[in-house]
Amino acid sequence: MDNQQSQKSGRGIGFWASASVAVFFFLSTFLLLIMILGSLTSLKSVITGGPAADGDYTEELVEGSGEKKIALITVEGVITSSSTTLFSDKSTTAEEFKKQLEYIKKDSQVKAVLLQIESPGGGITPSDIIYNELLRYKEESGNKVVVLMGDVAASGGYYIAVAADKIIAHPTTITGSIGVIMPLVNVSELISKYGIEDKSITSGDMKDLGSPMRPMRPEEKAVLEGIIQEMYERFVSVIATGRNMPVDEVKKLADGRIYTAQQAVDNGLVDRLGYLSDAIEQSKELAEIDEAKVIRYKRRWGLGDLLNVARGISPPGVRQLLEWPVMDSPRLMYLWLPGFTQGIMAHR
Repeated sequence: MDNQQSQKSGRGIGFWASASVAVFFFLSTFLLLIMILGSLTSLKSVITGGPAADGDYTEELVEGSGEKKIALITVEGVITSSSTTLFSDKSTTAEEFKKQLEYIKKDSQVKAVLLQIESPGGGITPSDIIYNELLRYKEESGNKVVVLMGDVAASGGYYIAVAADKIIAHPTTITGSIGVIMPLVNVSELISKYGIEDKSITSGDMKDLGSPMRPMRPEEKAVLEGIIQEMYERFVSVIATGRNMPVDEVKKLADGRIYTAQQAVDNGLVDRLGYLSDAIEQSKELAEIDEAKVIRYKRRWGLGDLLNVARGISPPGVRQLLEWPVMDSPRLMYLWLPGFTQGIMAHR
C-alpha cells in the first residue's frame, strides 16, 4: 500500500513539473510571437509606403488617396477611466483617446476627424474628459469633427457626440438615454434572512452612504438624488450648447428614454441619417477638401500590454462580474444599462 501511495505521489509531482514546463514554453512562445508581430507591423508600414511607426501608433489606410488625411477614431464599448487588459471586453478609456488625439495633432496633413461611436456610455468623468478633449482639439487644430453613430450611441456615447460639428446616425442607430444612473443593489433582506449583521463602524451617518447591507434612509436618498440632479443638469447644458437648443427643450427629451435614429433627427439631437461614405463626404465638405485618404490608427503592442495580458488571465466571466458598477464602489454613470437590468431580474 505504501508503494502504491508513493507511486501516486510521484506521478503527481511529475505531472505538475511537466505542466509548469509546458506553461513556461507556452508563455515564451507567446512572447516571441508578439515580438514577431510587432516587427511585421513596422515592416508592413515600410512596404506599403505608409509612415514609419512613430510613438504608440501606426496608420492603416481605409480608403481614398492624396496627401491630405481624415483621421478615423472609434469610441467602442463602455467608456472608462481605467486601462483594460488585452483580453477583456472592448472598451474605450479617456487616457487612450487623449493619446490618439495628441498623436493626430502632430500630423499637419490631417484636416478632419471622423469619430465612430459604438457605445452605451459609461463613467461620467471619462465621458466628460473625452468630450473636452474633442473641444480642445477643434480649438487648437482648427479642424472639424464629424460623428458617425453605429448600433448604439447612447448616454455617455451621445454626450461625447455633441462635441462634433455634425452628427450622422446610421438608420438603425439607437441613441438618447440622456441622464444619470447610479447602479445600486440592496441585499439587506437577504443577509438578514441568513442572520448576517453589518458591523461597519463609521465616523458619520453618511460615511456608508449607499451601503447594500441595510435599507437606505430617506436623508441618504435625498443626498444621492441631489448629486445625480447636478450631473444631469450638466448633461443637459452640454447638449444645449453643442446642439444650439434651449435648455427647456433639451429637458423634454432628457428623461432617460432612447430614440431611434429618425426620432433623434426629428428632435434635433442628430443632423442626418447616413453611412460611412456619407460621413466621409461630410468630413471632406467641412474641411473644404476634394480628395483625402481616410486613415485609422492601430496601437503597437509593448511591454505594458504583455504585463496586462498576464494580469488579465483570470476567467472572463469572473472578471466581467467584478468589473460591473454595482460590484465596485457606487458611482455615477452616463450609461444605458438595459442588459444589466435584465440580468439582475433574471437571477431574482
